[in-house]
Amino acid sequence: MTKLENDLDIYYAVGNANTQRQEIEIKSIINKRNSEGWKLVSTTTAIVDTKNNFSNLYLFWEKY
Repeated sequence: MTKLENDLDIYYAVGNANTQRQEIEIKSIINKRNSEGWKLVSTTTAIVDTKNNFSNLYLFWEKY
């Protein structure tokens, strides 16, 4: 029987417009997870500061 694992990465305070630094950091997270055999299942965001338009990015992963 195959064991399914789930995990979550939270990328904090994504601004209204992605900066190159943010894009590089998110790409790094995705590349590291992919190299470890994780598959990105879904992403979502949640607004945490409406005044400054900041939100968190949630990356949901699974691995068999």
